[in-house]
Amino acid sequence: MKKKVKPNVRRYSLILILIAMVGICSVLSDSFLTTTNLTNILKQVSIVTICAFAQGMIIITGEIDLSIGYLAGMSGTFACILYVATGNLVLAFLFGIFLGALVGAVNGLFVAHFKLPAFIVTLAMQSVCFGAVNFYTGGQNVYKIGDFKMLGQSDLFGFLPITVFFMLLMLAITHVVLRYTKFGRYLYAIGGNSEAANAAGVQVRKMKWIVFIVSGIFAAIAGMVMMGRLNAGIPSEGRGFETDAITATVIGGTSFSGGAGTAFGTFLGALIIGVLNNIMNLLGIDSYVQMIVKGFIIIVAVLVDSFSKKQGRTIKIMASTFDVKK
Repeated sequence: MKKKVKPNVRRYSLILILIAMVGICSVLSDSFLTTTNLTNILKQVSIVTICAFAQGMIIITGEIDLSIGYLAGMSGTFACILYVATGNLVLAFLFGIFLGALVGAVNGLFVAHFKLPAFIVTLAMQSVCFGAVNFYTGGQNVYKIGDFKMLGQSDLFGFLPITVFFMLLMLAITHVVLRYTKFGRYLYAIGGNSEAANAAGVQVRKMKWIVFIVSGIFAAIAGMVMMGRLNAGIPSEGRGFETDAITATVIGGTSFSGGAGTAFGTFLGALIIGVLNNIMNLLGIDSYVQMIVKGFIIIVAVLVDSFSKKQGRTIKIMASTFDVKK
C-alpha cells in the first residue's frame, strides 16, 4: 500500500517563518511595524513578485529565464516613449505587453523548438534587450511621462496602491492557471518528466513556447508598473530582478529540477525577501553585504530543495518495495 506524502509542511513553515521575521524585525527597528513602512514593503516587493510569478512558471517546466529583469526595463521604457509620443495610455500599455510577448516568443522558439539551453538563450537576450533600449534612447532616461505614472503611483479605492493591486491580480491569475487549467497541469507534467509527458500526448514544445510568452508578458507588466512608480523611463532599471525572482521562487518551494511550485508559495517567498531587504536597509547594512546574504539564501534554498527531492524518492522506493513484498 502506497502512502502519499503531501508537502504541506513547507507551505505552512513559510507562513511561520514570515511571522517570525516580522516579530524579530519589529524588535530590531521601531520603524518596521509602522503603516508607512509596511505599505512601502508591499510596494517595493510588488514588481519583483510579478517577475517571480513569471520565473516560477518557467522553472516549473524545468527551464529558467534570465532575461526577465532586462525585458522589464526595455518594455517599460519603450511603453513610456510611446505614451509621450501619443498620449494614449492604453496603446502604450498594450505595446509594452506586445514587446514582452515578442521577446518571450523568441526565447521560447530557441528553447522549445531548437532545443538550445534556456540559460544561454535568455542570458543572450539580456544583451539584446539592454542593447536595443539603450541604442534607441542613447542611454538617456525618458522624463515627463505624465499620466503614465498612474501605473505605479495611484491608489485604487482610496487605499490600495496600484502596484499592490497588480501584484495581487497576477497572483490570482497565476494561481488559477497553475491549479485549475489544463495548461497548468501540463507545465507540472513537463517539469516532472518531459519524455513521459510527451508520450502521454502533451505537446511539450508548444507548452514551453507558450510559457515563455506568458513569462514575457508578466515581465513587461512589471516593467511598466516599475516605470510608473519611478515616474520615468529608465533603461538601466530591472537589472538584477531575475536574481530576486529566482530567490523568491526557490524559497517559495518551486523546485529547480521542475515539476513543483505554487503561486502562493512564490508570493510568500517574495514577501520574505522583501522583509529581509527592508530590515537590512533600516539597519543600514551595506548593499554589497545584502547581496552576499541573498546569495547564501539561494544556496540554502536549493540545498533544502535537493534534500527534499532525495527524501521523496527514498519514500517512493520504500513504498514500492513494500508493495512488491505484499
